Amino acid sequence: MRNFGQRFRKQGPRAAGFRRINNPKKYKRIVAVLGALLLTAGALSGVAVPARAAAPTIVSLTFDDGNGNQLAAEQVLKAHGLVGTFFITTSWIGTPGYLTQADLHTIAGDGNEIGGHTVTHPDLTTLTSAAASAEICNGKSTLESWGFQVNNFAYPFAAENASVQTDVKNCGFASARGLGDIRSPASCPSCPFAETLPPANPLVTKAPDEVDSTWTLQNLEDLVTNAESTGGWLELTFHHIAVGTDPTLTISPTLFDTFVTWLAARTANGTTSVRTVAQALGQSTPPPPPPPPPASSPFSDVPTNYTYFTEINWLATQGISTGWVEANGTKTYRPLQPVNRDAMAAFMYRLAGSPAFTPPAVSPFADLTPQTPFYKEITWLATQGISTGWDEGNGIKTYRPLQPVNRDAMAAFMYRLAGSPAFTAPAASPFTDVTPQTAFYKEITWLSSTGISTGWTETNGTRTYRPVTAVARDAMAAFMYRYNTSFPRS
Repeated sequence: MRNFGQRFRKQGPRAAGFRRINNPKKYKRIVAVLGALLLTAGALSGVAVPARAAAPTIVSLTFDDGNGNQLAAEQVLKAHGLVGTFFITTSWIGTPGYLTQADLHTIAGDGNEIGGHTVTHPDLTTLTSAAASAEICNGKSTLESWGFQVNNFAYPFAAENASVQTDVKNCGFASARGLGDIRSPASCPSCPFAETLPPANPLVTKAPDEVDSTWTLQNLEDLVTNAESTGGWLELTFHHIAVGTDPTLTISPTLFDTFVTWLAARTANGTTSVRTVAQALGQSTPPPPPPPPPASSPFSDVPTNYTYFTEINWLATQGISTGWVEANGTKTYRPLQPVNRDAMAAFMYRLAGSPAFTPPAVSPFADLTPQTPFYKEITWLATQGISTGWDEGNGIKTYRPLQPVNRDAMAAFMYRLAGSPAFTAPAASPFTDVTPQTAFYKEITWLSSTGISTGWTETNGTRTYRPVTAVARDAMAAFMYRYNTSFPRS
């Protein structure tokens, strides 16, 4: 959803008519057209065609990714007494340009639904089943750990296949939204006006193309009135409601407000209603979760609105990091300070639960003695095979305890801490600054596949990992917090 190629994955294939060209849906559409022609012929020949009232119409307003400007859009819904479903990519929450956890609680508290949209927003069809399951299940478990009931899912880029559908079902989702199988302003003229209720396949519910910058008020209204002519379920998909953001997947706040005002008035006809996905599917809706209690920071240099406050606070409550006690008695975390290799050993030892371990009397590293700070933790790391140190020649090994840990080495540490799980590195790198020949390529791409590291999205839309950049203490907290989501502490 950051460039045309990604957007095409949602709109293009089905609109262009080459995705699933051998699917029985094609022949169902032909049968439907022939049926309509026969009805028309019957009417022209004087044969009475019984009139049938359209079934009730349900409209679901859905919002993908957790973009920050969706909070204002939600307030527009609230002002008109309407609700929606917000499909959340969890690793983006709390980062610049996206919603925060507090925003999500505000949204849910107004009666809206929170749904799953993976951890990092990959094309799930390009991943192994294990990696796809991790993206889907970990996104769901993270949202649930934040206090939300999560029943429904939306495929990133609308990319799915039978294997991914199975992964979604096995992760506990009741439905998953596709795109492009309902008649849209610029595509699929032979598609139906609305999805059936219940859907024929709840793991790929039919929806129009995503709303983009080319859509007009008339387009939006026509989708609703067309659906009313047959009855059924219409899911509309929004991304940005703003000015000056992604030009392809954005509509203006004025257009959104005007449409919502029109839609709210439309519900007065008694046959059209606006409901969340869960409500449309008849799922029980729990009371909204209570808002999180006011937070206080354990560190004077990490305010509660700091980007990684949640992760750093978790690290402190788990006893993984104690920070520093300053001369004035305050505690600091020093979030932007690089993490040295000795401190990283301590962090990992504590993350593993501080297992019973007797350090060796003789150090395995020439630059460590039993009196070196974190000697026990460093030698534990070595005995577990998480860190091998450096072979300096002549049989001498060093650990270099005061050297900062770079992001490539951090990936290797995390991979080994997880037990070096079976993983096939992708042929094409998800990062422009990492190639299959890059040191620790397998470990870096594994880290990305689990959602532990998302890298950076650059101004040109590409993603980078910055492998030789030193890991700052705030980023280290984020790594460990996400690691614990995927591999919970026992």
